[in-house]
Amino acid sequence: MPEIGRNAPCPCKSGKKYKKCCGSPTATSGQSQPPFEILYGAPQDIPPDVLRAFREHQEKEIARIRRYGHVRPPIAVDHQGYKVVAVGNKLTWAKNWKTFHDFLFNYIAGGLGKEWGDAEIKKPFEERHPILQWYHQLCEFQRAHMAPDAQGIGEAIASGPVMAYLWLAYDLYTLEHHALLREKLVRRLKNREQFQGARYEVSVAAAWVRAGFDLTLEDETDTETSHCEFNATHKPTGATYSVEAKSRHREGYLGTPGIPRPLAEITADVYALLQRALRKRAEHERVIFIDLNVPPDGRALLETEWVKRVAEQVKRLEHTQAAADPYPPAFIFFTNHPYHYVGNDQPEPGRSTVFTAINNPDFRERTVGAPEVVQALAQKYPAIFALYESVARHVEIPHSFD
Repeated sequence: MPEIGRNAPCPCKSGKKYKKCCGSPTATSGQSQPPFEILYGAPQDIPPDVLRAFREHQEKEIARIRRYGHVRPPIAVDHQGYKVVAVGNKLTWAKNWKTFHDFLFNYIAGGLGKEWGDAEIKKPFEERHPILQWYHQLCEFQRAHMAPDAQGIGEAIASGPVMAYLWLAYDLYTLEHHALLREKLVRRLKNREQFQGARYEVSVAAAWVRAGFDLTLEDETDTETSHCEFNATHKPTGATYSVEAKSRHREGYLGTPGIPRPLAEITADVYALLQRALRKRAEHERVIFIDLNVPPDGRALLETEWVKRVAEQVKRLEHTQAAADPYPPAFIFFTNHPYHYVGNDQPEPGRSTVFTAINNPDFRERTVGAPEVVQALAQKYPAIFALYESVARHVEIPHSFD
């Protein structure tokens, strides 16, 4: 990830420059004193231990946001041997949730429905919904690699299927915890033919939440208009964007019917997908997320074949568009989440993101994903820079409820 400039907006969304916030030499020291407003009385009227407790709490919260983003913190209590967890306006509980991951594994099963899950698990493995295939592989992985310690907690380097299942659970939790999870979206996830598109929409929406944006979902009953998925407003600046998310389908993968092609033949061909995204109606400045859905590449990100191919396609779109009817300007995030291309015998491959823009003079003729692109973003588009920083930085799922 490119280094953050000291004069760039701080990724924690404080509105301050990085050098005067999280980039300050005292930002992580015991001397850091996050500000808070005293509404009644004077500071000297507050007992020092109370002030200290508030400062410690705020420093802990700043550290949590820096690590995981702006997802609301888990709300959990222990009661009579049970771990009770609040998700949005719902309460759920169990006796065997020793880690936050334990909770997530149960949360997704409950959210999708026991009856649906039981029906899928009875099918032959190849005919199951991708979520239940991941669940099957998770169970195999836990039996093979996660013998519990004295506290009943097992540890192992996660595989691709394990992380695919865990990230879906965490993204769903994130949306529901922020009152953004609609039943129609859950139904689409459970529909094998609609799963891939719905899954990517969930991933993109959760990424905007982690970046500290407020989301406004589009009207699901409007089937006459082709519109973007949702609008997102940056809290510090008030900048609002229309967001479109599209994922490249591949035969035989993620529920798409057909015979899988050899991995070496799968390329980042998203020209038509990008065209369709640009034609969607948008009320605000447009941000497009496109998942390439290509196998993992062990090379450095900017040296991968898929980054070179998408750069060529963006340039071709700009150079061949009709002068009388050009495409609208748009910020573009190209992502690749290749968990489903590896099995339990390999460590999870991680996720990759590069950024560029189309029909924007600040990014014309610049290399997709290059550091100078990021610096141009930081200087002129602080809200999009905050999103980029969050997507690149917040790639961990909490392990504990703290």
